[in-house]
Amino acid sequence: MPTPHNLVAGSATAREADGTRVWWGLEVLIAAAAAIFVVGLALGLIFVGRHGGGAIQGWDNRVQTWHLTHRFGLVGAAKVIAYVGDAPKLAVVAIVLSAGMLVVFRSLRGLVPLVAYLGGEFQVYVIRAIIHRPRPATAIYPAPGAIPGTHETSYSYPSGHAVGVTSIFFALAGIAALTHRVWWPWLLALLGSVFVIETRLLLGVHWFSDVTFGWLLGAAWGVTVAVVALRVEWTDIQAWMPRRSRRSPG
Repeated sequence: MPTPHNLVAGSATAREADGTRVWWGLEVLIAAAAAIFVVGLALGLIFVGRHGGGAIQGWDNRVQTWHLTHRFGLVGAAKVIAYVGDAPKLAVVAIVLSAGMLVVFRSLRGLVPLVAYLGGEFQVYVIRAIIHRPRPATAIYPAPGAIPGTHETSYSYPSGHAVGVTSIFFALAGIAALTHRVWWPWLLALLGSVFVIETRLLLGVHWFSDVTFGWLLGAAWGVTVAVVALRVEWTDIQAWMPRRSRRSPG
């Protein structure tokens, strides 16, 4: 009989394979993705405005003005994060992380970074298909206050860096925290993701609500991916898939 700890840790060797866990995992992921989309869209329509200029714009303007005059010498680091966190490069990072985790753990949880990335990018894509918020003027050099070399023209809400990076951070943190029953991975994910979204404000390429709401969406998706990955294993998928008929020898 599996203990609660074994169920949380998702140990395939400590419990019997169960194909129903795969259905449960798919249902949770689909339901979470739908709920996160609805929340992200609602936040966008209510506070951001379909084309910007919503109820939160005044606060966004004040936060942006402060950041443009308080960059604290972090522009170089912000540019590096902007490069690595861009969707194509972040995809490579997610693939490399997943490949490494699959080799080390030989477990379905090795796919966590990739699933977290894909789900996060999906949210950004579908929400931006509806919310067409322009970037701040400082997202394109040589606008006043813009950083040389800056040229970002895609829709602003939600921030792709905030959603994507936060999703991966919290998914990885969830695996460690829930498996070993410790709290510090959550703190690392929080600090790391907050620093990433702060760099987007320092570069002047996003509004405060873009990164804040994006962080909420990414954290929710990352935690969901971690919880599912700890409950579903390869053996569950094998039990779920239709068995192939075996031919008798001769």
